[in-house]
Amino acid sequence: MTTTHLRCMESARETCATTLPGLSEELRDLPLSRLESTESPALAAFKRAGGAGLLVPREYGGKGATALEAVRVARALGALSPSLAVATAMHNFSVASLVALVASSGASGLEWMLIEGIARDGLLVASGFAEGRAGAGILDSAVTARPSADGGYVVNGSKKPCSLSRSMDLLTAGVAIEQPDGSSQLGVALIPAASEGITREPFWGVPYLAGAESDEVVLKDVHVPEELMLRPEVELGTGLDTLQTVGFVWFELLVTAAYTGAVGRLAEAALRSGRGSVTDRAAVLVAVEAAAGLAENVARVVDSGTIGNPELAAALTARFAVQDLLVDAADRAAELLGGVAFVTSPEVGHLLAVSRVLAFHPPSRSASAEALLAHHAGAPLHIS
Repeated sequence: MTTTHLRCMESARETCATTLPGLSEELRDLPLSRLESTESPALAAFKRAGGAGLLVPREYGGKGATALEAVRVARALGALSPSLAVATAMHNFSVASLVALVASSGASGLEWMLIEGIARDGLLVASGFAEGRAGAGILDSAVTARPSADGGYVVNGSKKPCSLSRSMDLLTAGVAIEQPDGSSQLGVALIPAASEGITREPFWGVPYLAGAESDEVVLKDVHVPEELMLRPEVELGTGLDTLQTVGFVWFELLVTAAYTGAVGRLAEAALRSGRGSVTDRAAVLVAVEAAAGLAENVARVVDSGTIGNPELAAALTARFAVQDLLVDAADRAAELLGGVAFVTSPEVGHLLAVSRVLAFHPPSRSASAEALLAHHAGAPLHIS
């Protein structure tokens, strides 16, 4: 019998091999249990392959990957190690947001030098934005900053979960800067991970995705120099602005692709087994290919140069559709593999559990439902 391949996974692996040469070869023969553990070597391998610069523009020493390439790389990483895919999705979303912020603000050369340093030195960037808090906009902040008497700012707060909590070199954090009149202004702090006052606390209590290092990062009286505090022209609590829209679109695209890759791994195992009817196997293939296609469609729109309200709506629509497709595909694939595979291979149960986790990333379906309906009735998309 001819082996059936998922074309979406083949294109993902090809793009990953071209963009991050050597990474797949280094990781593909390692047990999934090791790559998903807290001692996983995957993030170090990602850095060695130049992954930190994936979305840094070429003129600043990065790979200059398109959104389509980034989505395919995320899908390939999801099949190698879901933990790696999720952790690097946070890095790439942070870098894409930072590049957009600096490009739109007419910033000085210092900020571009920092972005160049991310690619040159392989710096992993963790996200201290609010995408992990229920009901919070991506620019809303649980971190505060007050001007320091000796210059710069004193930053306090925490982020949990915070992927890359141990491996990060730089933390980008949305902060509420205290103003003399008692109001707050949005700032984006770029905080070296070795700064005094940063500690890590255990938070992730389950074995799934443990390799993503999603623990709590606590900031207590951390000093941030003036030049490392960006001040975008946005007010806190005003809803979706350009930066928030860009951040959300990249976030949704990358995490959607990451989980599609994880389920793609399970689906490929089911197709290789040859078990079940052709109808059953085709259903698994269709679900995963459809999931990949939905994200790629949005990525192509992003690559056309426009990220606005309609693109955010498209990204959210794709994400929620994929969320359902992946659960169905994972269930069908596991059933095809059978009970013996489930009880003898921890990989099957692990990937089944991971297939559900996209539902726990923000925004939730319930938080988005009214906004999407209103948007399709002609209103701007607003996610509270």
